[in-house]
Amino acid sequence: MFELPTADRPKIAETLLAVRPHHLANAVVAFLFASTGPVALILTIGIAGGLSTETLSSWIFIGFVAGGAITFAMSWLYKQPLAFAWTISGTAIAGQALLKYPFAEIVGAYMVTGAVMILLGLSGGFKAIMRFVPQPIVMAMVAGVFLKFGLLAVDAFDKELKIALAALIAWVVFSFWKPVARVLPPVLMALLAAGYMAVEGGQFALQGELTLQTARPEAIHPVFSKAALLDLVLPLLVSVLALQNAQGIAILRVAGHDPPTNTSTFMCGAGSLLFGAYGSVNTCMTGPVNAILSSSGPVRFHFVGAYLWAALAVAFGLLSPVVTRLALSVPESFIYIIGGLAMLPVLQQAFTAGFGGRFAIGATVSLIVTVTDLIPGVDVNLLGIGAPFWGLVFGAATSLLLERRDYAELIAAGNGAPAPRRQDEEAPAVAEAAAPKALSGPGPGRTPADAGQLPGGPIAVISPAPGPDTSRVLIALREKGLAYRLVEDMTWRPGEGVSENPLNRNPLVRFGGGFALYDPRTILDYLETVRPVPALMPSDPAEVFEVKTWEALTEGVNAAAVDLYIAGARGEPAENPGRDGDWIARRRTRVRDGLATAASMLGDRSFTVGAQFSRSDIALAAMLAHLDRQLPGEDWRAAWPALAAWFEDIAGRPAVGAVLMG
Repeated sequence: MFELPTADRPKIAETLLAVRPHHLANAVVAFLFASTGPVALILTIGIAGGLSTETLSSWIFIGFVAGGAITFAMSWLYKQPLAFAWTISGTAIAGQALLKYPFAEIVGAYMVTGAVMILLGLSGGFKAIMRFVPQPIVMAMVAGVFLKFGLLAVDAFDKELKIALAALIAWVVFSFWKPVARVLPPVLMALLAAGYMAVEGGQFALQGELTLQTARPEAIHPVFSKAALLDLVLPLLVSVLALQNAQGIAILRVAGHDPPTNTSTFMCGAGSLLFGAYGSVNTCMTGPVNAILSSSGPVRFHFVGAYLWAALAVAFGLLSPVVTRLALSVPESFIYIIGGLAMLPVLQQAFTAGFGGRFAIGATVSLIVTVTDLIPGVDVNLLGIGAPFWGLVFGAATSLLLERRDYAELIAAGNGAPAPRRQDEEAPAVAEAAAPKALSGPGPGRTPADAGQLPGGPIAVISPAPGPDTSRVLIALREKGLAYRLVEDMTWRPGEGVSENPLNRNPLVRFGGGFALYDPRTILDYLETVRPVPALMPSDPAEVFEVKTWEALTEGVNAAAVDLYIAGARGEPAENPGRDGDWIARRRTRVRDGLATAASMLGDRSFTVGAQFSRSDIALAAMLAHLDRQLPGEDWRAAWPALAAWFEDIAGRPAVGAVLMG
């Protein structure tokens, strides 16, 4: 039923030491999103629908205070950025309903919608549905929804050139100035630059004097009308689950998290009962806020930004009469340019995940239908449900008709949304009758029962112990959401004729149907072919050769480190005439030269090649982790602190941390 939190959770001291300026920057930008446009929508709809000022203040109060409390509780429990608020699309549905029904009947529909979500969370029904919704189609819908933020950012240059230009220049400068960007995040500097220009130009349109006021929540007695329930419950359910929650889950998965679908659905239902009692529309896992909170910094500590966002949300709710006036005085162009810059990484991830491999036709249809919301005069609003939902429906239907092979693999795998695997669930069984030691459950290299599979059945990774090459394969499998079973056994059998592994090199990976591969680069190439999303190899040919260069470098260092480890275990002296005098010294030189070359090639970049995580990042991380085990006396962290800082960041990625740090 409810997903269990991962056992590998940062402690309080570790979390405090990991707090960085980008956490505050992401929280502030996300807060500006939530406290401006959505609040303006509430005010516009509420005034048009005849709601009193007290009711509107109560709506805003409970939406922010309770949403912030749920966000903090869920983010603390799961150590992920799980931000909850009210559904914006549901607000639009409520606005239309206010023209037809009394507000008390609309609140009754909120309550029934919440009860249905509680049942779906307890039964796991929504999670089961999500397993068979192709991730590329969901991400294409997300790209269509978030595309407007990019377009509005461009429009900001037309409306307020000075503000937009100041933000862009600051963002570009600090994006390239990597050492300083670790302390002063580009989005934060863009925010400050744009704010300065807005103040300098007198463009904060605050009307009248501010007086300190706190919100007074107003309880609403629900009325359950058959007509209102039939008209509103289904659209509200779709608004929360298929639009907002599907966005949030897909975004967090692509960012490297594994959001708890059942628990989140339940919390949306329970929150909706509380929200509705004080006049607010249903609770949801908000897509834009989670996108911004997970847009930068080590994945392991994204939840810190959620804590800060929750604090800002609670403060806003308590002082909503005052802060609402301040928020609405901010120039629109200021919000658009900052939001657009913050959304760039999210848009890039959405397009890459949506159009990088399978379900490309369905993803294209999903995007086309979704972006009709951006075209004046075009209104895809069938049955009172907006275009993003129909983007999912028509995209999935198109794939069922035209991409039947992709859907057959999806159904065989039983999971349409690859994600980083949770460590608290069990791995699927694999027929390994001869395996003396088959592992599953928590720990490095193990995956849960809902992981994806390739046609032909689960994957067995066979290795006496996870060395650097085996770790590379395990990380790639986790990144691609593929189920596997780690079997600690010899990968060859002496005296048994031709082996499955004639090179005697670890690991041996046995796929369904008896098909096996034994060279790590060949294994990774195969995985990239059969499961291209998420991509671990860049599309640019020049960058492909950069990745291969990194892999060759790390393999050479690994080989020298293994030789030194074996020599140390045998007690061989540094000068061994039987091995050409300086055999050991040459290998030590190879390790140190390799590390120096890696540090020089990496510089201060976040990724080894390009702007995305790839196989070369996996190779470098595996090499550094295993140097600690094989050559504990080689203090590479002190000699190359930039490598140490990079390794600390990359180890925060769930797949990397689970394999190398478990």
